[in-house]
Parts: sequence; C-alpha cells; structure tokens
Amino acid sequence: MGLLRRRPELWILVAPFLALAIIVVPLFLVGGPGADAEQARLCRMLLPALFPQDEGIAVLGAETGPGNAVHVSFRIGGEANREQLLTCRFGGIGYSANRRDLGVVLIDGVGVGESTLYILRNRWLETQFAVEADPGPPRNPGEAIELPRPLALALQHLIGGLPRLGILGLLALSTALIYGLIGRINLALGEFLALGGILTTLAALALSASGPGGFSLAGSFLVPALAGGLGVILSGLAGLVLGRGLLWPLTRPGAIRGIGQPVLVAGVGLMVVVQETLRLAQGAGTTWLPPAHGQGWLAASSGPFEVILHPRLIIMALVNGAAILAVLWLMRRTAFGRAWRASADDPEAARLCGVDPEALLLRTSALAIALAGLAGATIVLNYGGIHFSGGTMMGLTGLIAAILGGIGSLGGAVLGGLVIGLFQIGWSALMDIALWELASFLLLTLALILKPGGFFGFADGPMRKA
Repeated sequence: MGLLRRRPELWILVAPFLALAIIVVPLFLVGGPGADAEQARLCRMLLPALFPQDEGIAVLGAETGPGNAVHVSFRIGGEANREQLLTCRFGGIGYSANRRDLGVVLIDGVGVGESTLYILRNRWLETQFAVEADPGPPRNPGEAIELPRPLALALQHLIGGLPRLGILGLLALSTALIYGLIGRINLALGEFLALGGILTTLAALALSASGPGGFSLAGSFLVPALAGGLGVILSGLAGLVLGRGLLWPLTRPGAIRGIGQPVLVAGVGLMVVVQETLRLAQGAGTTWLPPAHGQGWLAASSGPFEVILHPRLIIMALVNGAAILAVLWLMRRTAFGRAWRASADDPEAARLCGVDPEALLLRTSALAIALAGLAGATIVLNYGGIHFSGGTMMGLTGLIAAILGGIGSLGGAVLGGLVIGLFQIGWSALMDIALWELASFLLLTLALILKPGGFFGFADGPMRKA
C-alpha cells in the first residue's frame, strides 16, 4: 500500500483486478445464473426431434454439468408425466471456437446412437424447422411482476440501454479529465475506446485458446473479466505514452501552452494513426466474440411479453458505475485530485505550490484513456465486437455529453452522459434509430442556446469548475 501511495498511477493497474475480485468472482463462485444461454438453446432444440410434440414439451430448467455438459430438464405432456433429463456435451464453453460442437447426447443418462447424433448435429440443428420448434427457455410468469404493456416495454428498453449509459458516462468523464487540466479537447478518445475494445477481443480469444475447452476452469465469467481487465490496463499504459509523447510536449510551461491549434491538429493525426494501427491488428472487418453468457432472468411481464434481465448487463453496469464513482471520489478526496483541481483552476499557482505538472498530466492521461478503454471493453463484452473505426462517433457523443454537463466539470460530465444516454434510449424506442446521433447534436444545440455553460459550467468560458 505504501507503493500505491507514492505512485498513485499504479492504481490504474490494480483497479481492474479489484473490480474483478469484488464483483465478478462472487458471481463465478455461486455458479452464475444457470447454463450458457446459447448451449442451452441448442440442447432444447433437440427435444422436438427426439420426442413427439402432440402432447407438448415443457422445459423445466437448464444447468451446467461437468465436462462441458448442459442438463435440460423437461416433461412431455401434463404434470402427471415424469420429469426427464436431456444432457448435451459440447466441445468447449465460454469464448471457445468449438463451443457449439455437439459431441454427446444422453436421454436420462443413456446415449443416443451415432447415426442419430449425426442427424441431430448435421441435419436437424442446421434447419429453420429446429428454430421454429424450439420449446423455449423455462419461464414461470406467475412469479414475475405484471406491468402494463407500455411500462414493460419502457423497462426493457431501459435495461437494454444500461451499457450505453455506462459507456457515455465513462467517455464524458474521460473528456472532462483531459479538458479540465489542459483546456483542450482530445479528439482521439473515441479511437482509444476502440483500442480498449479490440484489445479486450484479442485477449478474450487468446485466453479462450489457452486451455482445453476454452478455459473451462473459469467458465464464462473469468475469461471476459480478465480480458476486460487487460484491455483497461493496456489502455492506461497507452494513455501514459500519449501523455508523455504528445500532450506534455504541446502543453508544458514555456512551450506553446495556451495555443489550442497544435493539440487539436495532433488529436486528428492521432485518430488516423490509432485507426490504422487497429485496422492492421484486427483487419478491415470486425472480429466477433461468440455470445457466451448465462440465461436471463424474468424481471417482469405483460401478458406474453416478458422483460428479460441478462446477468452481463448487471455486471457491466456495476463495474461502470463503480469506476465512475471511484474516479469522482479520487478527484475529490485524494492528493492527486486536489492537485488536479488546483492545476485546473490556476496551473502556474499550482506549480509554484509544488505540483509537478508533468507527473499530473501523465497520471490524468493514463486515467482518462483507461476509462475510454473500459468503455470499449463494455461494448465488446455486451455486443460482441467493435470495428476499428467504430469509436469515432462514440467519442463525439461523449464530447457532446461532456459539453452538455459543462465541460471541465467532472460530475456534470457524468450527468451529461446519463442525459444523452437516456435521450438516445428513448429516441431508439420511439423514432428511427438511424437518426439518434443527429438528434443528439440537435439536443446539444438546443441546450447550449438555453444554457451556454452546460449544467455545471460557465457561460464566460475561461472559468472551469472541477
């Protein structure tokens, strides 16, 4: 702990693993919410091919078994009939490339023949009939909260938008950290978001390939957690390089501090460099991770419409929220935060009082880019992948959120991210989703007309509120 007090920037390396221990490991230890959703679906789809559908097939539950197996309990006909068990064993779990390879099928512990297995695997599962005949996951609507349909639809859209709220909050906070210190915008933050996402993708694929069955010891919790942690750490290290090689030479005292054009031009050049590096690393296309996650929970219902809450949304919302709150606490309660606020208000006076401007800028740059990397990891772990140029518009949206909150105000930036995120969620639910970025810019224009300084900023420009 003494080393962490002397070198606060090391928290950037430690914090992701603390989040892993506090949030992800307990979920892993209790076993998670049932079986892998994709493997459970493939196993369920075998039931109509193995049993007659005249009396109906009721799926009662699904859980993970030993040896990459999934157990699906079911009943044919009414309650009077006995419960049966279908076991499917796959080639891997998590993000393994062979996680969909069906190797063994057992009915109440008795394996099917080789010819039956071949037909199920290579003929039945590849047809549209199997998709249409899927009996569906186990549900017990009687235990769910019954809501009016408009409220249930709004709740489902809000649950689906939790990742976007976290992403925009992280990006807005990252923008405010850089701007609050040097008074200039880093236009390449979106590219560093893509960097964090692609690093997370490559780390997840590497970890999955490192053990038999796709890192089968850890299942589907530890691999994405470790991959996301590595993505954040490497992004933070990239932030150190950015601060030392670009931001500090352009903003150090006695150089060209106060002239904004070089920083903006360098930001545009950095966008091109990072994008091309990511294109060479990932390719012109997008590398997608397989949809490895547990089954969702039934949160509420409105007749046949069900509101589903997936565990990955809860985990990432907790991680993002914890990261945002931790940074706000760090900037308010620690010596690093006090130095940042002092330098943001008056950099020359802060330097005369003993604040090292170079060390402060390097730490701030590392922290800001690590937050952008966490936003990229959130995109990958929730949506499966990100294009090498996919961070540009997200970076601009994060900038909009920071401006809306009062750029340079950390709490205002987070609030601006939440407002923009909720606005985009509502827009996607009611209007054409292709226009939500344009609508966000129009919202910013309207807000700045009514309140030029944002929620917590100032209209006169030079003053910045930390």
